[in-house]
Amino acid sequence: QVALLGLDVLGAFIDRLSGRFKSYIGTVLLPLIDRMGDAKDQVREQAQNLILKLMDEAAPPMYIWERLAVGFKHKNYRSREGVCLCLIATLNIYGAQPLILSKLVPHLCTVFGDSNSQVRDAAILAIVEVYRHVGEKVRIDLTKRGIPPGR
Repeated sequence: QVALLGLDVLGAFIDRLSGRFKSYIGTVLLPLIDRMGDAKDQVREQAQNLILKLMDEAAPPMYIWERLAVGFKHKNYRSREGVCLCLIATLNIYGAQPLILSKLVPHLCTVFGDSNSQVRDAAILAIVEVYRHVGEKVRIDLTKRGIPPGR
């Protein structure tokens, strides 16, 4: 409950400050990644929604993703899974144009080998979404990185 209220307050700050919130993004993003690893679904969902809100109101999507990519290596498997799901949501909302996917695909390749099956599944869903937006270029990139085409 406390985490949800904290996320609500943060959302109100983002609404109020809009573009001026950009200078605080570095401060709030790591705790938001932590919240994406919360035991409660509602908290994880709210954290992801706030990250998407930051992209909408405070800074461009790639600006956020340059700082969010550390979440692919987070110690909590739910946070790693959440970052993959957040990438899917970002692609569905903004498409591939505002993102430099060549910077994000290597992170997805890393989590393909994650010890947790939920993270691996989320990474596969994310790469499928990338493929849907970019097409054959991503398949070529994956082959270069040693990921077999059948996978």
